[in-house]
Amino acid sequence: MYSTIAIAYRLSTVSVTVSALEAAGFQVFCPGINTITLLPHHSLAFGGVPIRVPAEEAAEASEYLRAIHRGHLRPVATEDFWGEAPPAAEDKNGPWDKAANLLGYLVLGISAPWPDLALPGKKASP
Repeated sequence: MYSTIAIAYRLSTVSVTVSALEAAGFQVFCPGINTITLLPHHSLAFGGVPIRVPAEEAAEASEYLRAIHRGHLRPVATEDFWGEAPPAAEDKNGPWDKAANLLGYLVLGISAPWPDLALPGKKASP
């Protein structure tokens, strides 16, 4: 049985995420990737591409993706060159960001772009 650990909305994001998980030794299954390859402009309408791993590896793989997303993983070869860990990614989901997004939508008819990768425990909307 496979569990969905993330949903990607761009083919490039699917490819990079699958490559990172496979390089870490996880077995990955992505149903619908061929459809998104042929119709990339419909990926949001199709609900994105679910990235799935075996259920017994889901928690570890999900934590691995969160660590990559936060910027806490780095290559071993660069350990000698970095004096400290890189800063964490800025969270743009606060009340002022939501208000600015709503104002932009109401005034200009556009909103913030959809995130490329929806991780569990996080809302996928901007």
